Amino acid sequence: MKPIILTSPLQGWASPLEAVPDPVFAERMMGDGIAVDPTGDCLHAPCDAVVLSVHASGHAITLRTAEGAELLMHIGLDTVALGGRGFSPCVTEGATVERGDPLIRFDLDLLVCEARAVITPVIVTNPDRFTILHRETDRLVGVGEAMMTLEPRDGAADVAIVEGDTVRRTIVVPLVHGIHARPAARIGETARKFVSEVKVTKGALVESDRREGNVRSPVALMALGISSATRSRSPPPARTPPTRSPQSAT
Repeated sequence: MKPIILTSPLQGWASPLEAVPDPVFAERMMGDGIAVDPTGDCLHAPCDAVVLSVHASGHAITLRTAEGAELLMHIGLDTVALGGRGFSPCVTEGATVERGDPLIRFDLDLLVCEARAVITPVIVTNPDRFTILHRETDRLVGVGEAMMTLEPRDGAADVAIVEGDTVRRTIVVPLVHGIHARPAARIGETARKFVSEVKVTKGALVESDRREGNVRSPVALMALGISSATRSRSPPPARTPPTRSPQSAT
Protein backbone atom coordinates (compact mmCIF):
# COMPACT_ATOMS: atom_id res chain seq x y z
CA MET A 1 0.00 0.00 0.00
CA LYS A 2 1.33 3.43 -0.94
CA PRO A 3 1.97 6.14 1.67
CA ILE A 4 -0.94 8.51 2.31
CA ILE A 5 -0.29 12.22 1.88
CA LEU A 6 -2.37 14.49 4.10
CA THR A 7 -2.48 18.17 3.19
CA SER A 8 -3.16 21.02 5.57
CA PRO A 9 -6.89 21.52 6.18
CA LEU A 10 -6.29 25.07 7.40
CA GLN A 11 -4.24 28.14 6.76
CA GLY A 12 -2.20 28.92 9.85
CA TRP A 13 0.75 27.99 12.05
CA ALA A 14 1.53 24.28 12.25
CA SER A 15 2.74 23.01 15.64
CA PRO A 16 3.49 19.67 17.29
CA LEU A 17 0.71 18.22 19.44
CA GLU A 18 2.69 19.07 22.56
CA ALA A 19 1.79 22.72 21.91
CA VAL A 20 -1.93 22.03 22.46
CA PRO A 21 -2.90 23.14 26.00
CA ASP A 22 -5.01 20.05 26.65
CA PRO A 23 -3.53 16.72 27.81
CA VAL A 24 -6.04 14.67 25.79
CA PHE A 25 -4.35 15.91 22.64
CA ALA A 26 -0.86 16.80 23.91
CA GLU A 27 -0.40 13.35 25.47
CA ARG A 28 -1.80 11.65 22.36
CA MET A 29 -4.74 9.97 24.09
CA MET A 30 -6.77 10.51 20.91
CA GLY A 31 -3.92 9.51 18.60
CA ASP A 32 -0.95 11.11 16.84
CA GLY A 33 -0.79 14.10 14.51
CA ILE A 34 -0.16 17.83 14.51
CA ALA A 35 -2.08 21.01 15.34
CA VAL A 36 -2.76 24.17 13.34
CA ASP A 37 -3.45 27.60 14.86
CA PRO A 38 -5.74 28.97 12.13
CA THR A 39 -5.62 32.33 10.41
CA GLY A 40 -8.35 31.37 7.95
CA ASP A 41 -12.02 30.59 8.49
CA CYS A 42 -12.64 27.28 6.75
CA LEU A 43 -11.63 23.69 7.47
CA HIS A 44 -10.89 21.67 4.31
CA ALA A 45 -10.53 17.98 3.58
CA PRO A 46 -6.86 16.89 3.88
CA CYS A 47 -7.42 13.96 1.51
CA ASP A 48 -10.10 11.99 -0.30
CA ALA A 49 -12.27 10.35 2.35
CA VAL A 50 -15.72 9.48 3.69
CA VAL A 51 -17.25 11.56 6.47
CA LEU A 52 -17.78 9.31 9.50
CA SER A 53 -19.36 11.95 11.72
CA VAL A 54 -19.96 15.66 12.13
CA HIS A 55 -20.51 16.70 15.74
CA ALA A 56 -23.91 18.23 16.45
CA SER A 57 -22.18 21.46 17.52
CA GLY A 58 -20.36 21.63 14.19
CA HIS A 59 -16.88 22.07 15.64
CA ALA A 60 -15.43 18.59 14.99
CA ILE A 61 -15.43 16.09 12.15
CA THR A 62 -14.06 12.61 11.59
CA LEU A 63 -13.04 11.08 8.25
CA ARG A 64 -11.90 7.69 7.00
CA THR A 65 -9.65 7.24 3.98
CA ALA A 66 -10.00 4.36 1.52
CA GLU A 67 -6.92 2.80 3.16
CA GLY A 68 -8.63 2.83 6.57
CA ALA A 69 -6.87 5.77 8.25
CA GLU A 70 -9.27 7.55 10.62
CA LEU A 71 -8.82 11.29 11.08
CA LEU A 72 -10.26 13.68 13.66
CA MET A 73 -10.17 17.44 13.20
CA HIS A 74 -11.30 19.40 16.25
CA ILE A 75 -11.61 23.17 15.75
CA GLY A 76 -10.43 24.90 18.92
CA LEU A 77 -10.61 23.74 22.53
CA ASP A 78 -13.81 23.49 24.58
CA THR A 79 -15.67 24.79 21.52
CA VAL A 80 -18.39 22.19 22.15
CA ALA A 81 -19.61 24.62 24.85
CA LEU A 82 -20.54 27.15 22.15
CA GLY A 83 -23.45 24.91 21.18
CA GLY A 84 -22.88 25.40 17.46
CA ARG A 85 -22.48 29.18 17.47
CA GLY A 86 -19.85 30.22 14.95
CA PHE A 87 -19.81 26.94 13.02
CA SER A 88 -21.41 26.10 9.66
CA PRO A 89 -20.78 22.49 8.52
CA CYS A 90 -20.64 22.06 4.76
CA VAL A 91 -20.99 18.26 4.75
CA THR A 92 -22.99 15.55 6.50
CA GLU A 93 -22.28 12.05 7.80
CA GLY A 94 -21.72 9.56 4.99
CA ALA A 95 -20.66 12.15 2.41
CA THR A 96 -17.70 11.44 0.13
CA VAL A 97 -15.23 14.32 -0.02
CA GLU A 98 -12.17 15.09 -2.11
CA ARG A 99 -8.95 16.73 -1.01
CA GLY A 100 -9.50 20.46 -0.55
CA ASP A 101 -13.29 20.35 -0.24
CA PRO A 102 -14.71 22.72 2.41
CA LEU A 103 -15.86 20.80 5.48
CA ILE A 104 -16.70 23.40 8.14
CA ARG A 105 -16.78 27.19 7.92
CA PHE A 106 -16.31 29.06 11.19
CA ASP A 107 -16.29 32.56 12.65
CA LEU A 108 -12.66 32.94 13.71
CA ASP A 109 -13.26 36.27 15.48
CA LEU A 110 -16.00 34.74 17.64
CA LEU A 111 -13.83 31.75 18.52
CA VAL A 112 -10.86 33.94 19.46
CA CYS A 113 -13.11 35.88 21.84
CA GLU A 114 -15.10 33.03 23.36
CA ALA A 115 -13.18 29.75 23.03
CA ARG A 116 -10.36 28.65 25.33
CA ALA A 117 -8.09 28.41 22.28
CA VAL A 118 -8.51 28.15 18.51
CA ILE A 119 -5.60 25.77 17.92
CA THR A 120 -6.97 22.82 15.94
CA PRO A 121 -5.63 19.28 16.41
CA VAL A 122 -5.50 17.10 13.29
CA ILE A 123 -5.30 13.55 14.63
CA VAL A 124 -4.76 10.08 13.19
CA THR A 125 -6.93 8.21 15.67
CA ASN A 126 -5.78 4.68 14.75
CA PRO A 127 -1.97 5.02 15.10
CA ASP A 128 -1.82 1.28 15.77
CA ARG A 129 -2.47 0.86 12.04
CA PHE A 130 -0.63 3.85 10.56
CA THR A 131 2.76 5.41 11.23
CA ILE A 132 3.47 9.09 10.59
CA LEU A 133 6.62 9.13 8.46
CA HIS A 134 6.84 12.89 8.10
CA ARG A 135 5.08 15.94 9.50
CA GLU A 136 5.41 19.68 8.95
CA THR A 137 5.55 21.77 12.13
CA ASP A 138 6.83 25.10 13.42
CA ARG A 139 5.99 27.01 10.27
CA LEU A 140 3.15 28.69 8.40
CA VAL A 141 1.12 26.36 6.20
CA GLY A 142 -1.49 27.01 3.56
CA VAL A 143 -4.55 24.97 2.68
CA GLY A 144 -3.49 22.10 0.42
CA GLU A 145 0.20 22.07 1.41
CA ALA A 146 1.66 18.67 2.30
CA MET A 147 1.37 18.29 6.07
CA MET A 148 1.77 14.61 7.04
CA THR A 149 2.75 11.36 5.35
CA LEU A 150 1.23 8.14 6.68
CA GLU A 151 2.36 4.57 6.10
CA PRO A 152 0.37 1.45 7.06
CA ARG A 153 1.96 -0.59 9.82
CA ASP A 154 2.96 -4.15 9.01
CA GLY A 155 1.08 -6.87 10.81
CA ALA A 156 -1.62 -4.64 12.27
CA ALA A 157 -4.50 -6.94 13.16
CA ASP A 158 -7.43 -7.24 15.51
CA VAL A 159 -7.25 -9.44 18.60
CA ALA A 160 -8.74 -12.86 17.87
CA ILE A 161 -12.20 -13.23 19.33
CA VAL A 162 -12.98 -16.40 21.28
CA GLU A 163 -15.81 -17.52 23.51
CA GLY A 164 -15.93 -15.78 26.85
CA ASP A 165 -18.25 -14.26 29.43
CA THR A 166 -20.51 -11.37 28.46
CA VAL A 167 -21.46 -8.64 30.92
CA ARG A 168 -24.11 -5.99 30.14
CA ARG A 169 -24.89 -2.73 31.89
CA THR A 170 -27.32 0.11 31.19
CA ILE A 171 -25.96 3.59 31.90
CA VAL A 172 -27.22 7.17 31.72
CA VAL A 173 -24.58 9.63 30.54
CA PRO A 174 -24.44 12.55 33.02
CA LEU A 175 -21.86 14.61 31.12
CA VAL A 176 -23.09 18.05 30.06
CA HIS A 177 -21.74 17.68 26.52
CA GLY A 178 -22.13 13.92 26.27
CA ILE A 179 -19.34 11.61 25.13
CA HIS A 180 -17.18 13.96 23.09
CA ALA A 181 -13.41 14.14 22.50
CA ARG A 182 -12.14 14.29 26.08
CA PRO A 183 -14.33 11.57 27.64
CA ALA A 184 -14.04 9.41 24.50
CA ALA A 185 -10.24 9.58 24.77
CA ARG A 186 -10.28 8.69 28.47
CA ILE A 187 -12.65 5.78 27.92
CA GLY A 188 -10.56 4.45 25.03
CA GLU A 189 -7.33 4.79 27.00
CA THR A 190 -8.80 2.71 29.83
CA ALA A 191 -10.31 0.07 27.53
CA ARG A 192 -7.03 -0.53 25.70
CA LYS A 193 -5.44 -1.70 28.94
CA PHE A 194 -7.57 -4.85 28.81
CA VAL A 195 -7.69 -7.69 26.32
CA SER A 196 -11.45 -7.68 25.88
CA GLU A 197 -14.11 -6.47 23.51
CA VAL A 198 -16.22 -3.67 24.95
CA LYS A 199 -18.95 -1.92 23.01
CA VAL A 200 -21.51 0.78 23.70
CA THR A 201 -24.95 0.66 22.08
CA LYS A 202 -27.12 3.75 21.67
CA GLY A 203 -30.83 3.44 21.06
CA ALA A 204 -30.84 -0.24 21.95
CA LEU A 205 -34.57 -0.30 22.70
CA VAL A 206 -35.47 0.45 19.06
CA GLU A 207 -33.72 -1.92 16.65
CA SER A 208 -33.88 0.44 13.65
CA ASP A 209 -32.21 3.22 15.67
CA ARG A 210 -29.54 1.02 17.26
CA ARG A 211 -25.97 2.25 16.81
CA GLU A 212 -22.92 0.53 18.22
CA GLY A 213 -19.32 1.59 18.80
CA ASN A 214 -16.18 -0.11 20.11
CA VAL A 215 -14.95 1.83 23.15
CA ARG A 216 -11.32 1.32 22.13
CA SER A 217 -11.95 3.81 19.31
CA PRO A 218 -12.60 7.45 20.28
CA VAL A 219 -13.87 8.03 16.74
CA ALA A 220 -16.41 5.22 17.07
CA LEU A 221 -17.63 6.61 20.40
CA MET A 222 -17.91 10.17 19.09
CA ALA A 223 -19.78 8.95 16.01
CA LEU A 224 -22.57 7.63 18.27
CA GLY A 225 -23.52 11.20 19.16
CA ILE A 226 -24.23 10.34 22.79
CA SER A 227 -25.50 13.47 24.52
CA SER A 228 -26.31 14.32 28.12
CA ALA A 229 -28.87 11.97 29.72
CA THR A 230 -28.63 9.50 26.82
CA ARG A 231 -29.35 5.97 28.00
CA SER A 232 -26.90 3.42 26.63
CA ARG A 233 -26.16 -0.22 27.21
CA SER A 234 -23.97 -3.03 25.97
CA PRO A 235 -25.15 -4.91 22.84
CA PRO A 236 -26.78 -8.35 22.70
CA PRO A 237 -24.53 -11.24 23.81
CA ALA A 238 -21.24 -11.29 21.92
CA ARG A 239 -18.04 -13.24 22.12
CA THR A 240 -15.18 -11.63 24.00
CA PRO A 241 -11.50 -12.65 24.18
CA PRO A 242 -10.12 -13.68 27.57
CA THR A 243 -7.52 -11.63 29.41
CA ARG A 244 -3.89 -12.62 28.89
CA SER A 245 -3.23 -12.68 32.61
CA PRO A 246 -5.37 -12.70 35.77
CA GLN A 247 -7.01 -9.30 36.33
CA SER A 248 -8.68 -7.96 39.41
CA ALA A 249 -11.37 -5.29 39.42
CA THR A 250 -12.81 -3.08 42.09
